[in-house]
Amino acid sequence: MTPAELVQFQQTVADKHRALVAIVEGLDTARDDVESVDHQADAMAEALFLRAFTTYEAHIENLFFHYVIGGISLQGRAAVTFLAPITEENARKIVKRGSKFLSWAKPSSTTDTARLFMENGWPVVDMIATKSQELADCERIRNRIAHLSIESASEFNVVQRNLFQTERLFSISPGQLLRVRHTRHRISHLRRFVNVMNETVEAIIDPPL
Repeated sequence: MTPAELVQFQQTVADKHRALVAIVEGLDTARDDVESVDHQADAMAEALFLRAFTTYEAHIENLFFHYVIGGISLQGRAAVTFLAPITEENARKIVKRGSKFLSWAKPSSTTDTARLFMENGWPVVDMIATKSQELADCERIRNRIAHLSIESASEFNVVQRNLFQTERLFSISPGQLLRVRHTRHRISHLRRFVNVMNETVEAIIDPPL
């Protein structure tokens, strides 16, 4: 992306975030001490979360390739890339290394990829590191929504412990958990996770010098 295109990209990110937050704020909050019976609101929360997460992944991919082929930040700083000068098309072929698609869901995998192709993985590694636990919880929630497996259930229990200090004694869905109010931030967990993903993208667009 050219500097002008990066500015436009930043504006698009901000616009999408505001639009999503407006919908998220319309959801009723859920209790965390009894199983939800508002299955419609739970399903809506899960759908909104998946939209936010897939958008986040797309933004991370766009920014990774922006920097890895020599693009600069809004403040004019370039990553030390091991691929430039190269076209994005060729960079994608190298990074994919035979895989059918790239995944940016797991923070540790994303930072490993960034380190492999850019010196110290900057700016991707630094900006993800500040939100690593919450981004890891995002991936766990995404997996639980998408897969009803023993493994995803076990990982979802980790999210419960991170947020509630203990697992619920009843079956709590990802949607209900997302609608519960965050005790520290005083907003729903869904709103908090949406903010975290957006803040991470914004930080990579305009990393501090």
